[in-house]
Amino acid sequence: MGQMMFYLIFFVIFPVLLSIYWRNTYNAGLKSDLCLRMKIAVEGCMHGDLDNVYRTLQHMEKVQNTKIDLLLCCGDFQAVRNEKDLESLSVPPKYRSINSFWKYYSGEQIAPYPTIFIGGNHEASNYLWELYYGGWAAPNIYFLGFAGVVKFGNLRIGGLSGIYKSRDYRSGHYERPPYNENTIKSVYHVREYDVHKLMQVEEPIHIFLSHDWPLGITDCGDWKQLVRYKPHFETEVRERTLGSKAAAQLLEKLKPPYWFSAHLHCKFAARVQHGQDGPVTNFLALDKCLPGKKFLQVLDVDSEPGPYEIQYDEEWLEITRRFNPVFPLTIRSANFGGVHIDKQDCRQWVRSKLQARGAQPFEFSQTAPSYKPSNSVSYASLPGYTRNPQTESLLQFLELPYLLDDTSESSEVFKSPFPSSYRDDSEEIPIDDVDELEELAEVAGDASCASAHLTLNFYSTSCPSAELMVRDTVRSASNMDPTVPGKLLRLLFHDCFVEGCDASVLLQGNGTERSDPANQSLAGFSVIDTAKRLLEILCPRTVSCADIVALAARDAVEITGGPLVHIPTGRRDGKVSSASNVRPNIVDTSFTMNEMIKLFSSKGLSLHDLVTLSGAHTIGAGHCSAFSDRFQQDSKGKFRLIDTSLDIGYAEKLMKTCPAGANPSTTVKNDPETSFVFDNQYYRNLLAHRGLFQSDSVLFTDSRSSQQVENFAEDQVNFFESWVQSFLKLTSTHVKTGDEGEIRTFCTTANT
Repeated sequence: MGQMMFYLIFFVIFPVLLSIYWRNTYNAGLKSDLCLRMKIAVEGCMHGDLDNVYRTLQHMEKVQNTKIDLLLCCGDFQAVRNEKDLESLSVPPKYRSINSFWKYYSGEQIAPYPTIFIGGNHEASNYLWELYYGGWAAPNIYFLGFAGVVKFGNLRIGGLSGIYKSRDYRSGHYERPPYNENTIKSVYHVREYDVHKLMQVEEPIHIFLSHDWPLGITDCGDWKQLVRYKPHFETEVRERTLGSKAAAQLLEKLKPPYWFSAHLHCKFAARVQHGQDGPVTNFLALDKCLPGKKFLQVLDVDSEPGPYEIQYDEEWLEITRRFNPVFPLTIRSANFGGVHIDKQDCRQWVRSKLQARGAQPFEFSQTAPSYKPSNSVSYASLPGYTRNPQTESLLQFLELPYLLDDTSESSEVFKSPFPSSYRDDSEEIPIDDVDELEELAEVAGDASCASAHLTLNFYSTSCPSAELMVRDTVRSASNMDPTVPGKLLRLLFHDCFVEGCDASVLLQGNGTERSDPANQSLAGFSVIDTAKRLLEILCPRTVSCADIVALAARDAVEITGGPLVHIPTGRRDGKVSSASNVRPNIVDTSFTMNEMIKLFSSKGLSLHDLVTLSGAHTIGAGHCSAFSDRFQQDSKGKFRLIDTSLDIGYAEKLMKTCPAGANPSTTVKNDPETSFVFDNQYYRNLLAHRGLFQSDSVLFTDSRSSQQVENFAEDQVNFFESWVQSFLKLTSTHVKTGDEGEIRTFCTTANT
């Protein structure tokens, strides 16, 4: 009897009162010609406590003499089947617990209500990856997938799993089990690809689920009451940085009548009016399943007669089929330009397939042994990844290839491109607070960083759109002129190697770095100036020119197919720029290996960094004068080859393009094979003795670096991984922070 009263007081009375409030607030006045109403229960963070949630709803049914038709869960479901799954659960080891999902997975118990859930940031990600497209996690318990839409009766229910982190948003789904300390976190970060698919939905969505809240949602509710309960939210609420940009984008596009979230462990209601006379979205965030917490809500939704069954959604299957060819399974973002399937034809094809087979999801199938409390089970022999028959059947139905276990070279390994020292990691805090602290704080570096004052997302509050504006400016300029990325990358090197990464190379005037003859061929300044002008309008005197140069170079690499690098920001602009500092601090194309090693070492960069960063020559171009020392003019005024390390055929092409007396403005592509693509072709060229500059060729002819050149030539993934690490070191070279520098109003002149 005591246990019964415990559930009644803590798990029933609170939800019933909240349910009455929800219906009175949002359902009053709703007009409908239908006499039927579907009763839907919504739960916040499940944390694997299915037993208590289901018991609470069953008590509620008895007390109110009613029937629940559907349960929705807003993430942190924790579908843990066995002890092995705990290794993929991103929580501190001492808080990992089997809980009760395994009972429903094994069939020991059956979920009393159809249950639909999305993923959060504390999940058995290895299992959810098997069901990327959605599917039965257990009988009567359906996972919406990393993004998905299903039908329940006449309702369309959509959802987006995970939480938003800007650093991983544009990356592909490169993580695979078993996860390391980085990928166990990044695997649940929302990706642009999944959001883009949801943005294609045109038909009405009735209910949408997200784990974290849409950015700006607090403007539409009683935020003052929220910060009284959660005072540490106040700064983010006032600065409109609390929540997910991706979810906000979807809210504006989809405009569903209901939107439910969790993550921040509190209840918060809001009402979003879309335009003056537009539709209204009723938003509700809920807590986690604990006594006294507001974790559960029941609402009545107008409905047509049943049957109330979970079914595939025709439009969503069409979108899935059209966009699967550009499914990004590497660090790189999706190439949406690769979608070539006609929308209407695909829709008709899906419709005919569903008419022939029916819309019921494929049957549940166990893919791993279930937890057994009575005896220990060895999981050592289990494979790291298992194909889920449901997913295989769905892909066969849609006539799509199975890609989720792709471990070929094209998948570019599963290591995070982000250094462990820059990851957020709250390992020593209670599970109750993990969500909040992860969302409130980014651990952006440590003492090993060249400057402890550089932080990730430095402008997240002062100028949230800063990085996006730089990226858009670089992309726009690159679309007009494909040589721009190479120019921006070279500009960064010439900046960081002289006075450090402080934008001193941008300053104009007699005697400045920019005036030195070695910098006369630099370009890309107009791109930096354009980005700066836009940012000065949006966020005056906030974003440094030094950060713009670093971000633009970073984006130039990613735009041309290279790895995305998440760099910390917060650099200040230098006040000194002297031409006399240029020559002693930049690499001359005629340098020997010893000269280059000495120079790189003075910047805190290793031989490994030297070979890696030389890969920047995979894009860009060089002037004829930069490699003319490899030839000698004969008595007839023609060049002949004197550098025997150069391939003869390649040398003849160079001499034809750059004959003796060639125009000084004539240029040759650094990489004659894939000149506008950031890849490992540069190193393959070196193996073929086709390095444009002497400083390139020596990397392969010198025994100290030849092995690394060969490794990069054979393995692009290896090159990309090394590039991320070395680029981070380069962009942190002798930076100025705080009072060491300034924020220029114009990048070409120091402030007066």
